[in-house]
Amino acid sequence: MDQGRQVFSVDLLERYASKNRGMITCMAAGNDVIVLGTSKGWIIRHDFGVGSSYDIDLSVGRTGEQSIHKVFVDPGGSHCIATVTGVGGAETFYTHAKWPKPRVLSRLKGLLVNSVAWNRQQITEVSTKEIILGTQDGQLFEMAVDEKDKREKYIKFLFELEELPEAFMALQMETANINSGMRYYVMAVTPTRLYSFTGIGTLESVFASYKERAVHFMELPGEIPNSELHFFIKQRRAVHFAWLSGTGIYHGGLNFGAQHSYPNGDENFVESKALLDYSKLSDGTEIVKPSSMALSEYHFLLLIGNKVKVVNRISEQIIEELQFDITADSASRGIIGLCSDASAGLFYAYDQNSIFQVSVIDEGRDMWKVYLDLKVFAAALANCRDPLQRDQVYLVQAEAAFADKEYLRAASFYAKINYVISFEEVTLKFISINEPEALRTFLLRKLDTLSKDDKCQITMISTWATELYLDKINRLLLEDDTAIENRNSEYHSVIQEFREHVRHGQEDRVAEAVVEEEVFVQEEDAYVRAEPGGDNGGGENGRRYGG
Repeated sequence: MDQGRQVFSVDLLERYASKNRGMITCMAAGNDVIVLGTSKGWIIRHDFGVGSSYDIDLSVGRTGEQSIHKVFVDPGGSHCIATVTGVGGAETFYTHAKWPKPRVLSRLKGLLVNSVAWNRQQITEVSTKEIILGTQDGQLFEMAVDEKDKREKYIKFLFELEELPEAFMALQMETANINSGMRYYVMAVTPTRLYSFTGIGTLESVFASYKERAVHFMELPGEIPNSELHFFIKQRRAVHFAWLSGTGIYHGGLNFGAQHSYPNGDENFVESKALLDYSKLSDGTEIVKPSSMALSEYHFLLLIGNKVKVVNRISEQIIEELQFDITADSASRGIIGLCSDASAGLFYAYDQNSIFQVSVIDEGRDMWKVYLDLKVFAAALANCRDPLQRDQVYLVQAEAAFADKEYLRAASFYAKINYVISFEEVTLKFISINEPEALRTFLLRKLDTLSKDDKCQITMISTWATELYLDKINRLLLEDDTAIENRNSEYHSVIQEFREHVRHGQEDRVAEAVVEEEVFVQEEDAYVRAEPGGDNGGGENGRRYGG
């Protein structure tokens, strides 16, 4: 990475964001809206888009101390779900940005909701459409709320883990309206497993089908305080995922146009899977696992202690460490967690009093170099921003091919370079090792890159290429007396290639009539040399026609 420019930066957004309603316990964000949960049972909504905030007491009517366990906000910032815990057990509430009061979800009373999957493709400001809630007991429920009804439309039981009952810690969902109906793809994580569910129909029918078929999952051993699952969203579609597991960061691409299937019939949309081992995050000391994470287009943001280590997910290298200005009264707990706002392209960290904003500035600017160092040349070229960067990619490819003695391939790459190595340097490389074929290839490919205005360079290169062609033709005639009669000989192949070179060349190249005459003279000369007493002078290659 360019060490002179930070990719990620930290700013204090709000010092006392909990407004004396207790300490911050959890946080969620969407569309410039941040919702906080506090240790006294309050949720506080900050709308930075319009500059307003308000708070709601979810502990009303409940005895004893109450605390917000989790809050969830949809990508549009309109819908919020929060679970409060206390002496009387757990209760889950839904509230809308326009509602003055929350609605208790009585069907979920006593169940600790750990995770929510929003239907990003279908959700609107006035309707959640289908959403999924995951509980501490390993159950999944479906719910929908229309704002105008002032209550939930329904809450349905969907699924329960029976083979290995564990808490559902995080959920993500993708939907697509295809020819045969609505397709659902759901990822869910527990402390040790990543599950995937997919099917066409309704959510209820998709999960009901798993009574007859096995659930696909990936199991990774190890313990972690908070198993998390994140999707990176680009143009309203998830393109890659990351699971904060006990073993490492398990991640991969998501391609919802793919049609690969598991033996049990599940479609597999996951590609390029990898595992970032936590040992790569340490400096040789004891391995410390992250307590929270966020996912950007090219990086993992990993909360380790009171720092965020930014790791490039392609190179798996730490590129930055982010520090936070923590007050003395928050130092005991430090930074609690991270969250992201996919709609605004922002990330947040929070301690028990404050919110910090983590901004990203053009994180893809050095990705061409990351891919180049890994020798993933197609991706490196795709991420180049200017001709100089592309030149450096072509140069690495050219020099690698040259070192492997693949001279024709090297010539093709050298011909694409405009700035980082000169024309003269390349030609001398091939002349010094006596590789006229590669030199000719370089000249011809270079001609393809020139515009009609480069007349002097076109004339010079065309003349040189013509000389090399004629020299090659002359040598072939000397080496094989039957070359002219044998229509399958290399001689005829080169003649045809030369004619095409002239026919499709620039106007400033040698006229085709001159070429035909030169070839005719060489053929006649070959017959003369083949006769007894014929002139065989001119050294090893006979006469040379350079024009």
